[in-house]
Order: sequence, then C-alpha cells, then structure tokens
Amino acid sequence: MSPVEVDLEEFEEFYNERINEQFYKIKRATKKLIYDIRNSLIDIKICMDHFLDSQDKIDQKSLRSLNLFSERIKSYVDEIEIPEEEEINYSNLIELINSIKKLFKSINVIARKSLPKFQKEVQTEIKELNYRTRKLQKKQAMLDSFLRKKYGDVKNAEDLLKKLPKLISLKENIENSKSDLASFELMAEETNKSLEKLNSEIINLEKNELFKKLEREREKLFKLKIKINDEIGFKKALKKLKFELDKETIHISNINLNYLRNFLKDPVAMLIKESKDLPKFSALLVHLRHTLEEGNILNLKTDTKVKTIEQINKIFDKKIIHEFIEEFKNLRKNIKEIEQEIKDAGLSEKLKDFKNKISINTAKLEHIQLDVDRKNKDYTKYLESLKEEREILQKAISDILQEDLKINITFEF
Repeated sequence: MSPVEVDLEEFEEFYNERINEQFYKIKRATKKLIYDIRNSLIDIKICMDHFLDSQDKIDQKSLRSLNLFSERIKSYVDEIEIPEEEEINYSNLIELINSIKKLFKSINVIARKSLPKFQKEVQTEIKELNYRTRKLQKKQAMLDSFLRKKYGDVKNAEDLLKKLPKLISLKENIENSKSDLASFELMAEETNKSLEKLNSEIINLEKNELFKKLEREREKLFKLKIKINDEIGFKKALKKLKFELDKETIHISNINLNYLRNFLKDPVAMLIKESKDLPKFSALLVHLRHTLEEGNILNLKTDTKVKTIEQINKIFDKKIIHEFIEEFKNLRKNIKEIEQEIKDAGLSEKLKDFKNKISINTAKLEHIQLDVDRKNKDYTKYLESLKEEREILQKAISDILQEDLKINITFEF
C-alpha cells in the first residue's frame, strides 16, 4: 500500500486533524473541562459585579478600595487565555493551569490588602467569591489530573509537531544556501570574464614594438649573465679561499675580504659596480692565482687547481670578462632607455594598471571560490540533515497513526 503523501506546508493542519480523530474521546473530555473552566471564570467576573452592587453599603473612604478590588480581579481573569478548539494541546493546557494558579495568588494578595476595609459590608459576596474560586480550583485540579493520567499519548503525538519548525528551517536554509551559491557562482563567472579581458588587454599591449624590443634586450641580458658566470668557473676555489681566510689559517695582505664575500653572492652585480679595468676583481684573481701557485693550501684536486689557474690566465690574456661587463652595462642602458620610451608613451602606466586590476580580481576570485566552497558545504550539510530529520519524523508519525506517511518537500530555487 502506497504511503499517504502530504506537503510540508500542509502537514501541521493534516496531522492535527488526524490527532483529533484518533484521540477524539480524550479531546472531547478536554473540551468539556475547558468549557467548565471558562464558565467558572465568567462566574468569578459576575461575582465581582455583585461586589459593586453593594456600593450603597460602603462608605466613601472604602469605596475606592472596593472598586479597585473588583476591577483588578476582573482584569486578572481577562488575562487568562482559554485555548480555542484548534489550539487545544498539552502546552496550552499547562499554560492555562499555570495561569489559573497565578490568578489564585493574585486574588489572595489583593484580598489581604483590600477586604479588611469593607469586608463586614460584603460578607455574602465574599462567601460567593470563595465558592466560585473553590469551584474553579476543583476544575483546574481535574484538568491537571486528567493531563497526567489520560493525556500522555496525546502529548507524545503533539510533541512530534515540535520537530516541524526544524524541517521548515532546514528547508529555508537549503533555499538560502542555493540562492547564495548561485549568486557567488555568477560573481565568479563575471570575475573570470574580467580577468580574461584584462589578460587579453595585456597581450595586446605587449604586442607593441617597444615591449617586443624590451623583451629582446632583456633576453640578451639574461644570456649574457649566464656567459659571465660560465667564465667565472672557479667559484669553488674562491669559496675555499674565503673559508681559509675566515679561519685565519692563511694570511694574505691587502686582500679585500668583504669584496670576496659579496662577489660569491652575486658576481655580476659586483663586477658592474667596478670601473672599466675591474681593479678589485683583478686583484682578487691575482691573490687567488698566487695562493694556488704556492702549493695546495686550498686542498683542491690537482686538475681543479690547474684548470682554475688556466681560467684566470685566460681572463687576463683575452679580457673576455671585461668585454662582457661593458656589453652588460650597455644592454642595461638600452633597457632603461626603452623603459623610458614606454613610460613616455603611457604604456607602462597602462600595463601597471592592468596588472593591478588582475591582482585585485585574482584575489577577489579566490575569496569568491572560498564562499562557493563554504556554501556548497552548507547546502550539503543542510540537505543531509533535512533527509535525516524527515525520516525520523515520518517514522514516528507513522507509528502513531498506524499508516505509512511521506512528507513532500518542494524547494523554491
């Protein structure tokens, strides 16, 4: 047999009808008790009017207290909310019982303050009030006992409705997460388009002949730096020399140790700082060659030692390093001139602007992607929770109604 299907939005009304049908006798008895309580409350208000009918017996000084006494009690009664038929449930009935208990306390408090001022003149009305309150107290006790002894199964059935707001909340969370996810995905798409456009702008800008010329010169400079480093193929010997000098195992007068340290870090940077004849570099080579020729102070292999001396001699004989450094300086000068031309043409500012926008949009895209991931997790989490909560509720209700039930949930995406 196929299950009864009910939409989430209509479930509360459907379930309340089924509860009322299944527990008809208990609900009918409850309505009778509520009816009696309502009548008892009305009787108390009527009784308070009887107090006012005795105004002729009261002196002017006590009359104000009498009026206050009567109006206060009637207002306390009016504050009690009697559940309508469709509102009858355990929570509202307990609230009704507590309200009646509060009424008794309020009546006792104001009676202690007010009655001594006029009680001799209203003895009949006081007896009536006591009778009416005892009657109400009896009805309240009957309702209290009835709830404890007879209403348990109904309460358990009604309590399942407390799970309904969670389902509705989870449904709304899913819809909101999906909506936010769609917004973030749209933002990601728009940001990607912006990045594609900016990258295209940079590509078009860099097609300018000045940028091509700059790129060629920078490529030459890069290759030349590699050549210079290749020509200085004896860094191992220089490192050994520095090591021994730092340990003070050898002593060389007039050697510039600071220059040696900086040279080992970046040879080209140190060479281009020198004058045309490279005096500091030349002095360093002389010291190294002299150290190598005096013996194996640096503990180098024989072939390494011989090769290092040959490379030093070649540098002095052919002045290759000198030529390379001059060429390096000229290339740097050319690059600066081209960069100035690019700046004067407004191209460097455009390129900087494009790159800055790319950086901003890239960071923006990363944040959006984090939001997308977070919302995806939220969506999945809420969906799994909704499935689980619905299954639990469906099973519990099916057990009570003794029929299979399915709660249909439709999302508004």
